Amino acid sequence: MVALDAFSTALGMTIVQVGTGEATVAMTVREDMTNVHGTPHGGAIFSLADSALALASNSHGTAAVALDVSITYCRPAPIGSTVTARAVEENLTRSTGLYTITVTGADGKLIATARGTVFRTGQPVPSQV
Repeated sequence: MVALDAFSTALGMTIVQVGTGEATVAMTVREDMTNVHGTPHGGAIFSLADSALALASNSHGTAAVALDVSITYCRPAPIGSTVTARAVEENLTRSTGLYTITVTGADGKLIATARGTVFRTGQPVPSQV
């Protein structure tokens, strides 16, 4: 799915692992992703977490879209470093899913943590754009 997602591709995200109800995505923090403080913009980190959520929640073959995602930022990642987001399914019903997403730096330290709720549409996951 990330390969079909132009935004994730533009940010340089790569899929590390996808399994049923879980996914890991990585991204290198670039200079053009920084904010006024010289640290990664929260939107870049959020986008990484959101892409991991998308992969994990769509891994069952049923299309899922985010209803709510909440993120807490813990520390900035250094420019040039690789950050990794791992989404894990906590609960799944016929129509919703609940996921925990952790974003870590190359050193394993927590960059951010997020929680996402998705709506499962009942339709198959799109196979092409």
